[in-house]
Amino acid sequence: MRFPMRRAVVAVLAAALPAVAAAQTPETQDAAMRLPPTAALEAVERAAPCAFSDAARHLSRIPTNIPWAKPAAVVLFDGLPGLEAGRRALVIRPTRELLARAATRARIAQGDVTLHALDLALLPADAPQPSFLALHVAPPAAPPEGCLAQGSR
Repeated sequence: MRFPMRRAVVAVLAAALPAVAAAQTPETQDAAMRLPPTAALEAVERAAPCAFSDAARHLSRIPTNIPWAKPAAVVLFDGLPGLEAGRRALVIRPTRELLARAATRARIAQGDVTLHALDLALLPADAPQPSFLALHVAPPAAPPEGCLAQGSR
């Protein structure tokens, strides 16, 4: 049986990374700054419903020497400027290549992806060099399936 590794790693996104309640806290900014640069929005988009998984919760610092423990995003429950009530956000640190892609700019123009500064303050949609992108996720109609929680060690 072939284990869908990509799905498992991306599912860790919502389960094994810091989920924080207020975006303007130093802890939230620290978690976002520790993110590795992300070159593709598609994997994060596929895992977006996992932001509403029961496994999404605040966790202690994850050891970064374990490859699967390097999160692709930070789940924010609230407090992010521009985030509507009831939605959650997946904050990523984009590469320049990701920002230059026409598909990324089209998603930003749709309004469900916002640009943010180092302090997570909201930037205009045409800001030339944002530090972070936030994918705004609406609550799914049914509980998300396939989201994996971090195993206890």
